[in-house]
Formats: sequence, C-alpha cells, structure tokens
Amino acid sequence: MTETAPELVRPDAALLARAPEVARHHLATLPVHRAMIRVVECLLVSSEDFAGPTLDVGCGDGHFAAACLGRRLEAGIDPSPESAAEAARSGAYRLVLTGSAAQLPFPDGSFNSVVSNCVLEHIPPLDAALGEIGRVLRPGGKLVITVPSERFADSLFWPQALRAVGLRGPALAYGRWFNGISRHFHTYSQEGWTAKLAAAGLTVTRWTSYLRPDAMALFDLSHYYGAPTLVSKRLTGRWILWPGKRNYLPWERGLEKLLAGYAAQIAVPDGAYYFFTAVKHVKRPAA
Repeated sequence: MTETAPELVRPDAALLARAPEVARHHLATLPVHRAMIRVVECLLVSSEDFAGPTLDVGCGDGHFAAACLGRRLEAGIDPSPESAAEAARSGAYRLVLTGSAAQLPFPDGSFNSVVSNCVLEHIPPLDAALGEIGRVLRPGGKLVITVPSERFADSLFWPQALRAVGLRGPALAYGRWFNGISRHFHTYSQEGWTAKLAAAGLTVTRWTSYLRPDAMALFDLSHYYGAPTLVSKRLTGRWILWPGKRNYLPWERGLEKLLAGYAAQIAVPDGAYYFFTAVKHVKRPAA
C-alpha cells in the first residue's frame, strides 16, 4: 500500500491578505529580527486547526500563542522559569509548567494537538523530545512545528558575502558560529526532519519551506538594528517601548511592508525554515 505524499502548503489569497496586520503587530511587540521570522510562522501556524486540549512545547514567554493561536491553550511548558512565569502572566494558557520536552509531565494521550514553534532545534535530546510528544498525543492527534532547514546557516548575510569573494572557509565558520550562539543543535533537510518525526510515530501530512536567502540576509543584519531592544527587555520586561513608532518613522512603515511581503516566500525551494504538520499513527488491532 502506497503512502499518500504530504501536501505542500502554498500562500493563498487569505493568508496574504492577513500579512500586513500580522506584520504590524509583530513589529510593535518584538525586535525586528524576531518579527521577520515570526510573521510568516504566525501566518502558517494560525492556518491550522488545533483541537483541544492543546499543549505548547517550548512556549517561551507566551507571545506567539497569544498573538497567533486565537484562543487560550490548555497547557504550555518551557525549560526557563523566567519565560514560563511570563507565559503564565500572558493569559495565553490555562496551565504553564517549567520542564523539559524530553520529560513531559503529562499522562499518555493527554492532548489532541501539540504546537512547537522554533523550539525542537534547541533541544539536544531531540529523539527523546519527539518520543515524549508522540506519547502525550492521542492516536490521530496532530503536531504542528516550525524548524530551521539545512540551508539556515548558508542563507545568512555574511556567509553569502564571504562566499561571493571566494572565502568559503570563513563563510562556513560564521555559519557554525551563528548556529552555536543560536543554540541550533539540529538543522536537517526535509527528509531528515520527516524521518525524525516518523521514528516517533508521527506521519507528516503537510509541509512547506519558507524565507529565501534575501530575507535571511536582512535577518542577519537586522540584529544590529534591534540591539537596543535587548536593553529594553532586561530593564522593563518589554521589547518595544514605543509601539506607535510606525506612525512617525517612515522606515518602520517600510519594514512593515517588507515583512508582510515575506508571506509570499512560502513554498520556495531554498527556504531557510520548514513548517510541518504530522499526525500520530493510529495502531490497528491485529487481525
């Protein structure tokens, strides 16, 4: 019996129409380099239906769930006590716990759906984490994830620039350094991620790649523009102290338009990220 090939997700008219509003919100609440990635992820993930109860693995401060998922989720978990406390205050979850994805503190089959946005690449024991996600999902339950692709490091500005002048060694070194400071332990191909999910009893049903090298070059450089927000976050708990800056700074409006346009960079062949939905295998009784 031949397995059905997973559906390739493409940007439809409804998704593109939502992009300006999503871009405006993210630029008003996040540093530009985070907003660049989150806008597309928000559009993709929010296009999925999440049957409750839903678990957010690696919920962070709760911003993504609050901004993108449209309802209060039943549970979130994050290894950082500080982030988990922020997530609890956000009101995006009924329950927030501090803990590891490799040891989820929930009984088997507790959830109908699990979401994990740009998290799995940061977990050294990835197979254990996927196994735990598969365990807490009910048969037929759905997992929705976003993860970096094998092209992530090569898509950044400095590797592109260094390769253009023949400096392949420094280009590779910069990519390794950036993955290191980003704590990216896993950046696989589509086939690699699909195999990892399959080993945990999860079958990919939909997928896409997103964000081409031009967007990732700006992502790399925009860390400098967004550097002051690190100070703001540490001192005030907020990334952006002036959410209305787009009304006075023309380049902020330009950034908003640019980020909204990145919604068209879905289903590109050279994407730096992947989006997957997967379903937990339903075990058939023996004949």
